[in-house]
Amino acid sequence: MKKTLLLTLALSISFSSLWARDYKNEFSVSYGQFTVPQFGYLVGGVLGVAFTAGHFTFENTKMFGAAGFEYEHYTNDWFAFGCTVLCDYMTADSYNKASDGTKTYNGKFNLGFMSLMPNVKFSWFNREKVSLYSKLAFGAGLVFDNGDSAENNFSPAFQVTPIGVDFGKGSFRGFAELGVGMQGVLCAGVRKSF
Repeated sequence: MKKTLLLTLALSISFSSLWARDYKNEFSVSYGQFTVPQFGYLVGGVLGVAFTAGHFTFENTKMFGAAGFEYEHYTNDWFAFGCTVLCDYMTADSYNKASDGTKTYNGKFNLGFMSLMPNVKFSWFNREKVSLYSKLAFGAGLVFDNGDSAENNFSPAFQVTPIGVDFGKGSFRGFAELGVGMQGVLCAGVRKSF
């Protein structure tokens, strides 16, 4: 029984790393949508309308998504650590609506979110042209808006990515991720290995 277990473990380890990495560092550029700040913005807008009985509303909302840069260093074929820097930005027109239906323009509402998150990445399927991985990141975010208050501008920032796929051959590769957090539910980009 012990021999079978050890043989299975040895084969699974060797099978998962048939393709050894010939690089130790990666730099990535990414773009993500459906981020936590976007969901918060939408929920806040809905609650604002609900609690004011429709007298306060946002219109012409634009969500630009999360643009990011990421650096990772591989300690072996399956584990990397690094850091992610992201910027997410949203804008909308703010209105007060009177009971007779007339609207008064309050101005442009802008909300930006910058985050810095250390991360760890676990590559659990490695081949020459494709690899699968999971990633965890946690750090701090800074909220920028056009409000008057400078208090409470810091916020926790995180990303949980259960599955990501890295594809291509050579030092330039593409990737796509499914997760939740500051990088979004859907995130994709390119990376350069060196």
